[in-house]
Amino acid sequence: MRKVLPFVLGIFLVIVVGVYWVLNYTGSNKDLATGSPYLITVESGMTTTDIANLLHKQKLVKTPEAFRLEAKFRGLERDLQAGRYEITAGMSNSEIVDVLSKGQVQRVKFTVPEGYTVVKAGKKLEAEGIGSAEKFIEAARNYTPYPYMETSDPNVIYKAEGFIFPSTYMFDVGMNEKDMLEMMVKEFNTQMNKENIPEEAEKQKMSIRDLVNMASLVEMEAVYKEEQQRIAGVFLRRLEIYMPIQSDTTIQYILGTQKEELTIADTKIQNPYNTYQNPGLPPGPIASPGLSAIKAVLHPEKTDFLYFVAEKDGHHRFTRTYSEHLAAIDDIHGQQ
Repeated sequence: MRKVLPFVLGIFLVIVVGVYWVLNYTGSNKDLATGSPYLITVESGMTTTDIANLLHKQKLVKTPEAFRLEAKFRGLERDLQAGRYEITAGMSNSEIVDVLSKGQVQRVKFTVPEGYTVVKAGKKLEAEGIGSAEKFIEAARNYTPYPYMETSDPNVIYKAEGFIFPSTYMFDVGMNEKDMLEMMVKEFNTQMNKENIPEEAEKQKMSIRDLVNMASLVEMEAVYKEEQQRIAGVFLRRLEIYMPIQSDTTIQYILGTQKEELTIADTKIQNPYNTYQNPGLPPGPIASPGLSAIKAVLHPEKTDFLYFVAEKDGHHRFTRTYSEHLAAIDDIHGQQ
Protein backbone atom coordinates (compact mmCIF):
# COMPACT_ATOMS: atom_id res chain seq x y z
CA MET A 1 0.00 0.00 0.00
CA ARG A 2 2.88 2.32 0.88
CA LYS A 3 4.36 1.71 -2.58
CA VAL A 4 1.05 2.30 -4.38
CA LEU A 5 0.12 5.51 -2.56
CA PRO A 6 2.99 7.65 -3.94
CA PHE A 7 2.18 6.37 -7.41
CA VAL A 8 -1.53 7.32 -7.06
CA LEU A 9 -0.61 10.71 -5.67
CA GLY A 10 1.79 11.22 -8.53
CA ILE A 11 -0.89 10.40 -11.08
CA PHE A 12 -3.31 12.74 -9.33
CA LEU A 13 -0.72 15.52 -9.34
CA VAL A 14 -0.09 15.03 -13.05
CA ILE A 15 -3.82 15.26 -13.74
CA VAL A 16 -4.19 18.42 -11.64
CA VAL A 17 -1.20 20.04 -13.34
CA GLY A 18 -2.54 18.97 -16.73
CA VAL A 19 -5.96 20.46 -16.07
CA TYR A 20 -4.33 23.63 -14.73
CA TRP A 21 -2.20 23.91 -17.87
CA VAL A 22 -5.19 23.40 -20.18
CA LEU A 23 -7.34 25.90 -18.32
CA ASN A 24 -4.69 28.58 -18.05
CA TYR A 25 -2.88 28.24 -21.34
CA THR A 26 -5.24 26.85 -23.92
CA GLY A 27 -8.07 28.84 -22.30
CA SER A 28 -6.53 32.29 -22.53
CA ASN A 29 -7.68 33.14 -26.11
CA LYS A 30 -5.25 36.08 -26.13
CA ASP A 31 -4.17 35.16 -29.64
CA LEU A 32 -7.75 35.94 -30.78
CA ALA A 33 -7.87 39.36 -29.12
CA THR A 34 -9.04 42.13 -31.45
CA GLY A 35 -10.90 44.25 -28.91
CA SER A 36 -14.04 43.91 -30.99
CA PRO A 37 -17.33 42.92 -29.32
CA TYR A 38 -19.38 40.12 -30.89
CA LEU A 39 -23.01 39.26 -30.29
CA ILE A 40 -23.79 35.58 -29.89
CA THR A 41 -27.12 33.91 -29.26
CA VAL A 42 -27.25 30.88 -26.97
CA GLU A 43 -30.49 29.13 -27.86
CA SER A 44 -32.56 27.27 -25.30
CA GLY A 45 -31.57 23.58 -25.26
CA MET A 46 -28.00 24.10 -26.50
CA THR A 47 -25.42 21.84 -24.81
CA THR A 48 -22.00 22.93 -23.61
CA THR A 49 -20.58 21.31 -26.73
CA ASP A 50 -22.94 23.32 -28.93
CA ILE A 51 -21.96 26.53 -27.18
CA ALA A 52 -18.25 25.71 -27.39
CA ASN A 53 -18.53 25.05 -31.13
CA LEU A 54 -20.49 28.29 -31.62
CA LEU A 55 -17.81 30.28 -29.80
CA HIS A 56 -15.06 28.55 -31.77
CA LYS A 57 -16.83 29.29 -35.05
CA GLN A 58 -17.02 32.98 -34.08
CA LYS A 59 -13.27 32.87 -33.26
CA LEU A 60 -13.91 33.66 -29.61
CA VAL A 61 -12.27 30.49 -28.20
CA LYS A 62 -9.21 28.71 -29.57
CA THR A 63 -10.32 25.16 -28.83
CA PRO A 64 -13.88 23.99 -28.03
CA GLU A 65 -12.46 21.20 -25.84
CA ALA A 66 -10.72 23.69 -23.54
CA PHE A 67 -13.93 25.68 -23.13
CA ARG A 68 -15.93 22.56 -22.29
CA LEU A 69 -13.29 21.50 -19.78
CA GLU A 70 -13.41 24.95 -18.13
CA ALA A 71 -17.18 24.72 -17.66
CA LYS A 72 -16.98 21.09 -16.48
CA PHE A 73 -14.08 21.64 -14.08
CA ARG A 74 -15.97 24.53 -12.41
CA GLY A 75 -19.22 22.58 -12.25
CA LEU A 76 -21.02 25.12 -14.45
CA GLU A 77 -21.65 23.13 -17.62
CA ARG A 78 -25.37 22.88 -16.76
CA ASP A 79 -25.61 26.54 -15.75
CA LEU A 80 -24.85 28.19 -19.08
CA GLN A 81 -27.98 30.20 -19.83
CA ALA A 82 -29.83 30.95 -23.04
CA GLY A 83 -29.81 34.54 -24.24
CA ARG A 84 -28.09 37.13 -26.37
CA TYR A 85 -24.57 37.98 -25.17
CA GLU A 86 -21.83 40.43 -26.05
CA ILE A 87 -18.44 38.72 -25.94
CA THR A 88 -15.23 40.64 -26.61
CA ALA A 89 -12.64 38.79 -28.67
CA GLY A 90 -9.74 37.89 -26.39
CA MET A 91 -11.79 37.09 -23.29
CA SER A 92 -10.57 33.95 -21.56
CA ASN A 93 -12.67 30.81 -21.35
CA SER A 94 -13.08 31.50 -17.64
CA GLU A 95 -14.45 34.99 -18.32
CA ILE A 96 -16.84 33.70 -20.99
CA VAL A 97 -18.12 30.95 -18.70
CA ASP A 98 -18.74 33.60 -16.01
CA VAL A 99 -20.80 35.70 -18.41
CA LEU A 100 -22.88 32.77 -19.68
CA SER A 101 -23.43 31.15 -16.28
CA LYS A 102 -24.56 34.41 -14.67
CA GLY A 103 -26.93 35.19 -17.54
CA GLN A 104 -25.29 38.55 -18.19
CA VAL A 105 -27.20 39.03 -21.42
CA GLN A 106 -26.67 42.10 -23.56
CA ARG A 107 -29.47 44.61 -23.12
CA VAL A 108 -30.46 47.86 -24.81
CA LYS A 109 -32.35 50.78 -23.32
CA PHE A 110 -35.52 52.01 -24.98
CA THR A 111 -37.79 54.85 -23.84
CA VAL A 112 -41.44 55.34 -24.76
CA PRO A 113 -42.32 59.01 -24.11
CA GLU A 114 -45.79 60.05 -22.95
CA GLY A 115 -48.10 60.71 -25.88
CA TYR A 116 -46.42 58.25 -28.24
CA THR A 117 -48.57 56.24 -30.62
CA VAL A 118 -48.02 52.64 -31.69
CA VAL A 119 -46.63 53.89 -35.00
CA LYS A 120 -44.25 56.40 -33.37
CA ALA A 121 -42.99 53.78 -30.91
CA GLY A 122 -42.40 51.35 -33.78
CA LYS A 123 -40.52 53.93 -35.83
CA LYS A 124 -38.40 54.87 -32.81
CA LEU A 125 -37.50 51.20 -32.27
CA GLU A 126 -36.31 50.95 -35.85
CA ALA A 127 -34.49 54.28 -35.82
CA GLU A 128 -32.51 53.13 -32.77
CA GLY A 129 -31.70 49.81 -34.43
CA ILE A 130 -33.58 47.75 -31.86
CA GLY A 131 -36.39 46.25 -33.92
CA SER A 132 -38.61 46.42 -36.98
CA ALA A 133 -41.26 49.15 -37.07
CA GLU A 134 -43.44 47.04 -39.34
CA LYS A 135 -43.34 43.98 -37.09
CA PHE A 136 -43.99 46.00 -33.94
CA ILE A 137 -46.93 47.86 -35.49
CA GLU A 138 -48.43 44.66 -36.84
CA ALA A 139 -48.07 42.97 -33.44
CA ALA A 140 -50.05 45.83 -31.85
CA ARG A 141 -52.96 45.52 -34.27
CA ASN A 142 -54.87 42.81 -32.39
CA TYR A 143 -52.85 42.38 -29.20
CA THR A 144 -55.24 42.20 -26.22
CA PRO A 145 -53.76 40.15 -23.34
CA TYR A 146 -56.04 41.82 -20.77
CA PRO A 147 -59.86 41.84 -20.94
CA TYR A 148 -60.11 45.64 -20.66
CA MET A 149 -58.21 45.98 -23.94
CA GLU A 150 -60.81 44.04 -25.88
CA THR A 151 -63.11 45.88 -28.26
CA SER A 152 -65.53 44.81 -30.93
CA ASP A 153 -65.37 48.18 -32.70
CA PRO A 154 -64.07 47.45 -36.23
CA ASN A 155 -62.86 51.05 -36.53
CA VAL A 156 -60.13 50.58 -33.93
CA ILE A 157 -56.83 50.55 -35.82
CA TYR A 158 -54.56 49.12 -33.12
CA LYS A 159 -56.11 47.41 -30.13
CA ALA A 160 -52.92 47.94 -28.13
CA GLU A 161 -53.02 51.69 -28.79
CA GLY A 162 -52.98 53.60 -25.51
CA PHE A 163 -51.89 50.59 -23.45
CA ILE A 164 -48.16 50.89 -24.11
CA PHE A 165 -46.97 52.37 -20.84
CA PRO A 166 -44.65 55.39 -21.21
CA SER A 167 -41.44 54.31 -19.48
CA THR A 168 -37.84 53.23 -20.05
CA TYR A 169 -37.32 49.55 -20.81
CA MET A 170 -34.30 47.26 -20.94
CA PHE A 171 -34.65 44.77 -23.80
CA ASP A 172 -32.46 41.75 -24.35
CA VAL A 173 -30.60 42.23 -27.62
CA GLY A 174 -32.37 40.14 -30.24
CA MET A 175 -35.73 40.20 -28.44
CA ASN A 176 -38.57 40.05 -30.96
CA GLU A 177 -41.06 42.85 -31.41
CA LYS A 178 -44.03 40.98 -29.93
CA ASP A 179 -42.09 40.32 -26.72
CA MET A 180 -41.18 44.01 -26.53
CA LEU A 181 -44.84 44.94 -26.90
CA GLU A 182 -45.78 42.38 -24.27
CA MET A 183 -43.34 43.96 -21.80
CA MET A 184 -44.75 47.45 -22.42
CA VAL A 185 -48.39 46.40 -22.05
CA LYS A 186 -47.59 44.32 -18.97
CA GLU A 187 -46.01 47.41 -17.40
CA PHE A 188 -49.23 49.34 -18.10
CA ASN A 189 -51.23 46.69 -16.27
CA THR A 190 -48.76 46.67 -13.37
CA GLN A 191 -48.89 50.44 -12.94
CA MET A 192 -52.68 50.57 -13.18
CA ASN A 193 -53.03 48.02 -10.39
CA LYS A 194 -50.31 49.63 -8.32
CA GLU A 195 -52.20 52.95 -8.43
CA ASN A 196 -55.61 51.30 -7.86
CA ILE A 197 -56.84 52.76 -11.15
CA PRO A 198 -59.34 49.91 -11.91
CA GLU A 199 -61.06 50.41 -8.54
CA GLU A 200 -61.31 54.17 -9.01
CA ALA A 201 -62.64 53.78 -12.55
CA GLU A 202 -65.25 51.29 -11.36
CA LYS A 203 -66.47 53.72 -8.69
CA GLN A 204 -67.04 56.28 -11.42
CA LYS A 205 -68.67 53.67 -13.66
CA MET A 206 -66.02 54.15 -16.31
CA SER A 207 -64.39 51.32 -18.23
CA ILE A 208 -60.58 51.17 -18.39
CA ARG A 209 -60.74 51.46 -22.18
CA ASP A 210 -62.88 54.63 -22.01
CA LEU A 211 -60.66 56.02 -19.27
CA VAL A 212 -57.52 55.51 -21.35
CA ASN A 213 -59.31 56.82 -24.42
CA MET A 214 -60.17 60.10 -22.71
CA ALA A 215 -56.76 60.29 -21.02
CA SER A 216 -55.05 60.01 -24.40
CA LEU A 217 -56.90 63.13 -25.58
CA VAL A 218 -55.91 64.98 -22.42
CA GLU A 219 -52.29 63.85 -22.81
CA MET A 220 -52.10 65.13 -26.36
CA GLU A 221 -53.87 68.44 -25.67
CA ALA A 222 -51.99 69.46 -22.51
CA VAL A 223 -48.47 70.75 -23.01
CA TYR A 224 -48.29 71.48 -19.28
CA LYS A 225 -49.37 68.88 -16.74
CA GLU A 226 -50.97 71.47 -14.47
CA GLU A 227 -53.66 71.98 -17.12
CA GLN A 228 -54.56 68.31 -17.52
CA GLN A 229 -57.32 68.29 -14.89
CA ARG A 230 -58.97 71.38 -16.35
CA ILE A 231 -58.82 70.02 -19.90
CA ALA A 232 -60.25 66.72 -18.66
CA GLY A 233 -63.05 68.68 -17.01
CA VAL A 234 -63.89 70.45 -20.29
CA PHE A 235 -64.02 67.21 -22.28
CA LEU A 236 -66.09 65.38 -19.66
CA ARG A 237 -68.54 68.28 -19.44
CA ARG A 238 -68.95 68.23 -23.21
CA LEU A 239 -69.75 64.53 -23.07
CA GLU A 240 -72.33 65.16 -20.35
CA ILE A 241 -74.24 67.66 -22.48
CA TYR A 242 -73.84 65.61 -25.70
CA MET A 243 -71.57 68.22 -27.25
CA PRO A 244 -68.85 67.01 -29.67
CA ILE A 245 -65.42 66.91 -28.05
CA GLN A 246 -63.86 68.63 -31.08
CA SER A 247 -60.27 67.79 -30.20
CA ASP A 248 -57.65 68.72 -32.79
CA THR A 249 -55.55 65.81 -31.55
CA THR A 250 -57.95 63.32 -33.11
CA ILE A 251 -57.49 65.02 -36.48
CA GLN A 252 -53.72 64.82 -36.06
CA TYR A 253 -54.13 61.09 -35.36
CA ILE A 254 -56.09 60.66 -38.57
CA LEU A 255 -53.51 62.59 -40.57
CA GLY A 256 -50.66 60.65 -38.97
CA THR A 257 -48.56 63.78 -38.65
CA GLN A 258 -48.32 66.81 -36.37
CA LYS A 259 -49.70 69.67 -38.42
CA GLU A 260 -49.01 73.15 -37.04
CA GLU A 261 -52.40 74.50 -38.02
CA LEU A 262 -55.47 72.52 -38.97
CA THR A 263 -57.82 73.78 -41.65
CA ILE A 264 -61.60 73.74 -41.75
CA ALA A 265 -61.26 71.04 -44.41
CA ASP A 266 -59.24 68.91 -41.99
CA THR A 267 -62.03 69.02 -39.41
CA LYS A 268 -64.49 67.78 -42.03
CA ILE A 269 -62.55 64.59 -42.85
CA GLN A 270 -64.91 61.64 -42.82
CA ASN A 271 -63.32 59.31 -40.29
CA PRO A 272 -64.62 57.58 -37.13
CA TYR A 273 -61.79 59.23 -35.14
CA ASN A 274 -62.92 62.73 -36.12
CA THR A 275 -64.39 64.19 -32.92
CA TYR A 276 -65.58 67.25 -34.82
CA GLN A 277 -67.91 65.16 -36.95
CA ASN A 278 -68.73 62.35 -34.51
CA PRO A 279 -70.16 62.74 -30.99
CA GLY A 280 -68.61 60.98 -28.02
CA LEU A 281 -65.19 59.45 -27.69
CA PRO A 282 -63.20 58.24 -30.71
CA PRO A 283 -63.24 54.45 -31.33
CA GLY A 284 -60.07 54.01 -29.28
CA PRO A 285 -57.18 55.83 -27.62
CA ILE A 286 -55.03 57.97 -29.89
CA ALA A 287 -51.77 57.72 -27.90
CA SER A 288 -50.21 56.38 -24.72
CA PRO A 289 -51.21 58.59 -21.79
CA GLY A 290 -49.05 58.97 -18.71
CA LEU A 291 -50.32 58.33 -15.20
CA SER A 292 -50.96 62.03 -14.59
CA ALA A 293 -53.34 62.25 -17.57
CA ILE A 294 -55.18 59.12 -16.45
CA LYS A 295 -55.54 60.51 -12.93
CA ALA A 296 -56.68 63.85 -14.36
CA VAL A 297 -59.66 62.11 -15.99
CA LEU A 298 -60.51 60.40 -12.71
CA HIS A 299 -60.17 63.67 -10.79
CA PRO A 300 -61.08 66.45 -13.25
CA GLU A 301 -61.34 70.10 -12.33
CA LYS A 302 -65.00 71.06 -12.04
CA THR A 303 -65.64 74.28 -14.00
CA ASP A 304 -68.21 75.69 -16.38
CA PHE A 305 -65.64 76.03 -19.18
CA LEU A 306 -66.57 74.49 -22.52
CA TYR A 307 -63.80 75.85 -24.75
CA PHE A 308 -60.05 76.38 -24.75
CA VAL A 309 -57.49 77.62 -27.24
CA ALA A 310 -53.71 77.32 -27.13
CA GLU A 311 -51.65 80.36 -26.22
CA LYS A 312 -48.36 80.86 -28.08
CA ASP A 313 -46.40 79.50 -25.10
CA GLY A 314 -48.37 76.26 -25.02
CA HIS A 315 -50.69 77.16 -22.17
CA HIS A 316 -54.43 77.35 -22.86
CA ARG A 317 -57.03 80.06 -22.44
CA PHE A 318 -60.33 78.65 -21.21
CA THR A 319 -63.70 80.20 -21.96
CA ARG A 320 -67.37 79.51 -21.23
CA THR A 321 -69.17 80.57 -24.40
CA TYR A 322 -68.52 80.27 -28.11
CA SER A 323 -68.38 84.05 -28.51
CA GLU A 324 -65.74 84.26 -25.76
CA HIS A 325 -63.86 81.46 -27.49
CA LEU A 326 -63.81 83.33 -30.81
CA ALA A 327 -62.65 86.48 -29.07
CA ALA A 328 -59.82 84.53 -27.43
CA ILE A 329 -58.74 83.15 -30.80
CA ASP A 330 -58.70 86.64 -32.32
CA ASP A 331 -56.74 87.99 -29.38
CA ILE A 332 -54.08 85.25 -29.56
CA HIS A 333 -53.80 84.67 -33.28
CA GLY A 334 -55.31 87.81 -34.79
CA GLN A 335 -58.60 87.99 -36.66
CA GLN A 336 -59.10 84.88 -38.79
